Amino acid sequence: MSLISACCNRPPVKIEYTPKGEIFHLENGLRCYITGSKDSKAAIIHNYDIFNYHPNCFHAADIFAEAGFRVIVPDMFRDHPVKVEMLGDRQKIMARLIEVGMFPHLESDYKAVKAYLNAEGFDKIFLTGYCWGAKMCMALTASDSSYLGGALFHPSLLDEDDFKNAQAPMIIQPSKEDPDFTEWYQELTAKPFGKYCYLQVYDDMVHGFTSGRGEWYIP
Repeated sequence: MSLISACCNRPPVKIEYTPKGEIFHLENGLRCYITGSKDSKAAIIHNYDIFNYHPNCFHAADIFAEAGFRVIVPDMFRDHPVKVEMLGDRQKIMARLIEVGMFPHLESDYKAVKAYLNAEGFDKIFLTGYCWGAKMCMALTASDSSYLGGALFHPSLLDEDDFKNAQAPMIIQPSKEDPDFTEWYQELTAKPFGKYCYLQVYDDMVHGFTSGRGEWYIP
């Protein structure tokens, strides 16, 4: 399990965006961003990358909301993300992720997020995630078969067991700087839901193109 070089060295873009949703806190103190109608037919738990609440993360959540979903973005790092100052030092970045970003330490918070959506009336819940967040999508489906599926954008930290243990279909979209996951992807397609899985490598994009390194302001 490791981060690719681009993830550890290239800073996020500086960009401005006005979120359409709101920030609130669950009963356990977990900060969350939520957007989209409560009357939506399904919900999404959107998992950010190592840079936490970057403007593009809110923008993507709002786009999913406009497509008809109720979207929640939990601050699983609890405001302790990887700092820009850590870039260039893979050991420091991994140490921070081990400290705040390993699934066994976060599982109770994820259960609280799911319980919140259930209380709003949502039993159809999908997962999306960038980079580190893609790893969380895989871990969530391995631990809970009720999630309907996941979309993984420029995934990082994945290993073969993630593919073997996933219990929901996955859309996987690596960049040219990421592993293409072709071999491990066969683990997904061999499952009963395999026909609903999809893999597309964006060989003209860099790692982070849908999140903190995406220059969305360029037409």
